[in-house]
Amino acid sequence: MKKAFTLVELLVVIAIIAILAAILFPVFAQAKTAAKKTQGLSQSKQIGTALQIYLNDSDDVLPPYRFTSATQNINPFYLKLRAANDPRAATLESRGANTIRAVFFNQLLAPYVKNDQIWLSPGNGNGWVNFQDKGSHDPGFHSYGGQNSYGVNNYLLTSVNETSGSPMSSTAVAEQSNTLLMIDATYYNTLPAQPVGSRFCKLNGYDPTNGRATSSYFHYWKHLGNSALNFNALGNSDPDNATNANVIKQIENRYSGTLNMVRVDTSAKAITAREAVYDLRTKGAQSFWNPTKTACE
Repeated sequence: MKKAFTLVELLVVIAIIAILAAILFPVFAQAKTAAKKTQGLSQSKQIGTALQIYLNDSDDVLPPYRFTSATQNINPFYLKLRAANDPRAATLESRGANTIRAVFFNQLLAPYVKNDQIWLSPGNGNGWVNFQDKGSHDPGFHSYGGQNSYGVNNYLLTSVNETSGSPMSSTAVAEQSNTLLMIDATYYNTLPAQPVGSRFCKLNGYDPTNGRATSSYFHYWKHLGNSALNFNALGNSDPDNATNANVIKQIENRYSGTLNMVRVDTSAKAITAREAVYDLRTKGAQSFWNPTKTACE
């Protein structure tokens, strides 16, 4: 005669399974995050390779982060939608000229990348490319920036229009292997936390604040990682302020405390999220945010 399991034995087995699950589930979660981080680093390296080919074709002149026309609708994705009578073209038109009269960093590299999916970071759950269909957006800037998984170094890549602006040559960068070009972010350009106080660090002739202490550029470090800067509620710009604790947490949330970056020499590496935020404060002229490696003005 077969002997059945007793209730105690069943409870013991269930308890063991529950304990094993409690031990293994966090391990599985960590493994999943590590896999996403590796995939994200691979994508960053592919973008770096595309940039290298771009530089070869442009006499080593870096691309702007945005080229804007004052009068012409030039955004390549918008023009493609309009030619196909895609209703998304009307959505972009209804948002004004901010998107449809600009060509962004990712679109300039499109002929070399060949795959828009590379611009969707596996660590950004609200990632989109060319057309914003996830997350919240400013109604006046729908799809502005071309993608929201990677931000370029605002001290290095400039904005250019039909009459002004001149991109920097990569050969003019003081230390290409120690200068950040692109990093995990939720906006297409970003900056580090500025020096303590209400002074914006001017580097490479770049000072978009024009002396305005309330400029949003003081807050551009909040674009890093998975944090999303609210332009309508800037708050305090000091990362050490207690009000920004959740911002730091969101920045670190991309890959459990780390971010992937691409340097000007087009190599890619992982760094700590806090290093990205504080590097200008702690290293000054030798910061990887600094393309000239001279003291800021």
